[in-house]
Amino acid sequence: MVDVAIANRPAGAEATARLRDVIQQIHASADPLHDMPMLEPALRQAADGWRDARRLLVSPFVREGKFAPAIAALEILVAVYPARADERRLLASLFGRTEQWDRAIAEADAAAGIEPGNVALHAARIQLRVQAGLPAEAAEVASATRSMAESEPGEAYAWLLAFVRNGDAAAAAGIAMLLDPRELPNERVATMAVRALLEDARVEAAIQFGAKALDAGLDCAALRSSLGLAHLRRGTEDDRKVHAVAHFEAGLSAAPADVRLLTLHGETLLRAGRYKEALAPLKQAIDLAPDLEQTRAFYARALRYTQQYDAAADQMMHLLEKSPESQLWQRGTISALSQAGRKQEAEALFGKYVAQRGKRLPATFQEAMAQLEERLDSAPIPQARLDWAWSMRGDTGIDRGQWERRARWGHLVDHLLFDWLECREESVEEAMQVLGELDTGERFFAPLLAAGKGVVVATAHVGPMYAGLMALELVGIPSRWLATAPNIAQSSYAAALISTADQSEAQVAKACMRALSSGYVLCLAIDGAANPAAPRTRFEGQEVTYSSFASHLAHRMGVPSVFYAPRWENGHVAYTLEMLPAVQPGEDADAYSQRWQKAYFERLREHLAGPPENLRLSGGIWRHVTAADRSAQQ
Repeated sequence: MVDVAIANRPAGAEATARLRDVIQQIHASADPLHDMPMLEPALRQAADGWRDARRLLVSPFVREGKFAPAIAALEILVAVYPARADERRLLASLFGRTEQWDRAIAEADAAAGIEPGNVALHAARIQLRVQAGLPAEAAEVASATRSMAESEPGEAYAWLLAFVRNGDAAAAAGIAMLLDPRELPNERVATMAVRALLEDARVEAAIQFGAKALDAGLDCAALRSSLGLAHLRRGTEDDRKVHAVAHFEAGLSAAPADVRLLTLHGETLLRAGRYKEALAPLKQAIDLAPDLEQTRAFYARALRYTQQYDAAADQMMHLLEKSPESQLWQRGTISALSQAGRKQEAEALFGKYVAQRGKRLPATFQEAMAQLEERLDSAPIPQARLDWAWSMRGDTGIDRGQWERRARWGHLVDHLLFDWLECREESVEEAMQVLGELDTGERFFAPLLAAGKGVVVATAHVGPMYAGLMALELVGIPSRWLATAPNIAQSSYAAALISTADQSEAQVAKACMRALSSGYVLCLAIDGAANPAAPRTRFEGQEVTYSSFASHLAHRMGVPSVFYAPRWENGHVAYTLEMLPAVQPGEDADAYSQRWQKAYFERLREHLAGPPENLRLSGGIWRHVTAADRSAQQ
């Protein structure tokens, strides 16, 4: 007998009931994929069957993490309802979560084709391409749909991310500048906007944007990290020592195990001279991520500056074991071992370090010089340094391309001189062929040294600076050079070095005073310091390292001081030697130091305006150079 209720049920209700029975059977099945084919005919018979399929089948599978049957069900939904975009969007998301990137992108594109005005769908198209490791494709889609991001700031994250990942900082910043930080929907968009502005060297704009976002209640660890970096990039003393530290601390209060924030916080404290405070965050960071080499190196420096020399050496040894070919870690480990009193280990490692570098050098110095031209394009010089130096040039008629090639040559040749001095002791005279006429220098120093006192020679990281060691050795002028080379160096010039790498600041200062008292020429690069918290000053629009140690030393010891800069002249090294101010009767140390600093920078500025091969472009004044702030540009 036919049930009366069933007989009277409308056809649509019966189809819906049948669909729900099928859904229940599939969901209860031990193998949902095996029973999934039953879904399509049931769906086609039921009006708006997609509602029940989404609610009763797909959603439970997704919640349970059963992505394979959820995807299979959605593929049937897409086949039955090809004009609906929602199922395609969810399908794209699940393909993305299972890293089936091509299928995910295809479904996202199809969904956006159905609803071309839906900004969220285009954002999904972009973000899936970024996740798939296709930044160029993501940026291409972002460029084609850019007006959508400008009209819907809540969805701007995907466009910002795509442009930043593809290296198109200007496009990302262009979108960020259209956003009102007080009207953004979440911290994620605010963070990416700050990052985009920072990537485009709009530092002040990034700081202001981030501050307004915080005022609007948008706060998270990532935003604090980007804001702290922006303050470090702006680089005033308050930025480095107060504002950046505060942002990193706020970020860590929200995400105490964030390794990047821990590293940034520790590094910033280290560079602010707060060595003991830097230890804890850096230690926590390497405990969480033992393979982070740079973080471990910062931790080793913090240990050194808290006089834990053995522990610092152990950390450097750990770095070297992980990357035995790294010259940076080799040199740092040699210094750390030496300072810890582990001389034999330091000497053995130094021998390997020198031999390894020596093998990479050509047979003769002449060959090495000839090869420089082939390496010009690979010289690792940040563009910001080239731009800054270009702004100070004296010859405004010179071609920029040729100027840069000559600057790169000067950079490479000085590092070659250093390698030859340290690694080819047996043939160092080959390098001495580049030295020009030395009598002028000998005549300059003779009357100064005749008084029986030493002379403070102030230089900078400019020109062929390593040629100075060879020159003074050749003419027999008794000299001492402050240098980062460790005391265990075996070369003939090693005795002339006062090492800052493995001695405390107090030890270095005493060695300098002894040298002057003994009538030596004491050479100091005023713009260089091993101390991560070395003081800085403003020079030609940049923050540069500057130590007043030389001027105070000249005042205290009552000795003359000289500005010295090596330069290339007709293919040989010549020397600029000019007297710096003498102490006036009754002049106190601070007043003298200020007058001395002004004269030093005037002479340095003259040198930087000269031929580009005399710039050097690494270390010292170049270390902290940043790109010009573009915040005011449209």
